Amino acid sequence: MSNKNGDIDDDEIRIISSGTGEQTHKKRKTLIIRLCCMAAVLVIGCMAVMFMPAGDPAEENTILPANPTQTSDDGTPTNDSVPTASPYVERADTLVNGIRLVILTPHHATPTLEIGSKTVEDSTAVLMAQAADVRGDNGKIVGSFVVRGELVSKGEAKAGFCSIANGAISIGVADATPTFEQALMLDGYFFRQYPLVVAGQIIENKTKGRSIRKALAEIDGRISVVVSGNNASYHDFSRALVDAGVRNAISLVGGGSYGRYTDSAGNTFVFGPEWDKKIENVNYIVWR
Repeated sequence: MSNKNGDIDDDEIRIISSGTGEQTHKKRKTLIIRLCCMAAVLVIGCMAVMFMPAGDPAEENTILPANPTQTSDDGTPTNDSVPTASPYVERADTLVNGIRLVILTPHHATPTLEIGSKTVEDSTAVLMAQAADVRGDNGKIVGSFVVRGELVSKGEAKAGFCSIANGAISIGVADATPTFEQALMLDGYFFRQYPLVVAGQIIENKTKGRSIRKALAEIDGRISVVVSGNNASYHDFSRALVDAGVRNAISLVGGGSYGRYTDSAGNTFVFGPEWDKKIENVNYIVWR
């Protein structure tokens, strides 16, 4: 109801008619319908807010990794939060210069050195091959040999070396190398063998004769064990390695020495007979 001055209050509506009574009735009916629609929209909106799940809708649609990496206070990943894949060995066969090469590349596995015939009983190993030579006269390991930072044997009879420190493996040729001291200080591993390939070039060895050859080789930045499928001289084996793309390589115990690997399907394969258990210092490079 308007006041005496003809003004209207905030809670009043003035309807101004410029036509007949029927037109005024239609306008009133239209206004009522519009007001009802607005009220219905407002009610639906309120109900949607009430029943909306807590949190940002955008976050609800984000797919998180099954095992997200967690970090410690300093921002580095924690060991128990980083997802790991099961270790296995990938096999590749190739024929180079008439020599069949079996290339065994471990994945998701860490190398170590082990001494003793009981090593072959380790079911967790996915790849193993005999590493350093053992003397036939006194049964001692030839050349320097380090296991878990402990010096087991000392000598530089062969220039090729393999060093493992903090899980990282490196091979090369040197009469003296800082990787030997690193293996001692970091509870690592070290052994020596004949060099075969350095920087893509053949290294000639005095040893003659033909036999099944084995090598620890760097191919495309990865370390693999390479086994010849037929007898070969060191020279011919080294040439085949180079032509197969090997960058660096040292020899492993050849002939009928024992080796084993497990593929991605869990199948285990053996190459070479088991070493004589009477030889105390038989040793292996092992990936787990």
